[in-house]
Order: sequence, then C-alpha cells, then structure tokens
Amino acid sequence: MKLMMVITALLLSTCVWATPLPAQPHVYVEGSAEIEVEPDMMAFTLSIQTVDIDLAKAKADVDARSRLLIETVKKFGIKADDVATTALNIRPEYEYKENQRVLTGNNVSRQVDINLRDLKKYPEMMKALVDAKISETINTNLTLADKKAVEEKVQTAAMDDAKARAGRLAKSQGQTLGAPWSISEFNNRGNERWELTPNRQLMGSSAKEVGAMRMADSAEPFEPGVMKISAQVYVVYLLK
Repeated sequence: MKLMMVITALLLSTCVWATPLPAQPHVYVEGSAEIEVEPDMMAFTLSIQTVDIDLAKAKADVDARSRLLIETVKKFGIKADDVATTALNIRPEYEYKENQRVLTGNNVSRQVDINLRDLKKYPEMMKALVDAKISETINTNLTLADKKAVEEKVQTAAMDDAKARAGRLAKSQGQTLGAPWSISEFNNRGNERWELTPNRQLMGSSAKEVGAMRMADSAEPFEPGVMKISAQVYVVYLLK
C-alpha cells in the first residue's frame, strides 16, 4: 500500500510540474542575453563587536563605536537611508574549568550595512573607516544601485533573442511565426523545474574582505571594473 501511495504521489508531482506543449504546430526555444555594466555602488558591511565580563561596559563600547561609525560616514555624504544597523546581539561566553562552566565574558555585537553611491570616494572612506578602528574586518561588495532595471533590460534582450531564434527556425521550414504560447524564466523541460530557480545571474569580481588594522597606512588602489548580468527565457511560439 505504501509503495502504491509513493508511485501515485510521483505521478501527481510529474503532472503538476511538467509543462504541456500545445497540440498544434509550435517551436520551443531558449533566448539568452548578456550585458556588461559598470558597478555604481559599494556595499560595506561592518561587524562591531566587544567581549567583556562587564556587560554594561561591552554594550557602551559597541554603542560608542556605532556612533563613531555614523559620524565618520556622514563626512562622505552618506544619507540615513543608506545606513542600516541591526539590533544589539548579546550572548554570554563560557569555558570549562575543572568540569565547571565558567562565564568568561559577554559578547556584544552589531552589524552595520552602508551603501556608498559615489565610488570616487571609496579609497578615502575605506581609509577613514580603517583609521577610526571601528571594526576588525570590513566586507565590501561592488553592486548596482538599480539592479532590477538592469535585470529587466537583459530579460527584454533575452526575449528579443528568443523571438529571433524562433523566427529563423520557422523560416527554415517554410513556416510563419505566430504568437508566444508560453514564456518562462524556468527551464521546464530540464532538471531546473525541480528547483524553480530563475535563470539569471549577476557576475563579476565584486567582493572582498580586508583586515582593517593592516592597511591603515596606505591608500588602497581601486578599479571597479565591469560586471556581467545574464538572463535566459524559455518560450513556446505557435506556428501559423
């Protein structure tokens, strides 16, 4: 009985996920596009952390460095909307001594995310953050301020590519391309249908982590380079 239930479930799953094709003549194509864009925003992530047996002292230190961070980034024209801080995270730390758990300190931390929209200010801002000794590590990530607009642009280009491909295939067989019967970001005829992951990517050498205390004496050479964003669409066109 259990085996029959499993088989039934698999059959139902296949029926749900499989995308049917039209009964009339059609052509099924993949359209793809890729464009290069220059990143226009640097996202900083800093973790402000202190461990102290005195919880109030640890919290005061994290609060003070948080205020210093906000004051530092304001000098570079960072708006309030481009600074996001998490609530304080407080957890006790222990170690075992003679089979007894002993409190060694209180770990107080907060994460701060900052968006720098003027990349020309990056070297100066990085140096200022390092000199202020706010955080032991600073994570940076080059990205796009309006990623959605670029995704829409490359998806439109992918649709244009799909239509051109379908038109060439139809013409080679003496057929005329009709209206699209289905359009999908998912490759419903492949394994991806089990994952349902949109087939689009933003790629580039865009992230790094620097040891904040090791670079305070030198300005950082900086070239943002380019990023590539790609998209695929899967379209079924009817034939006239």
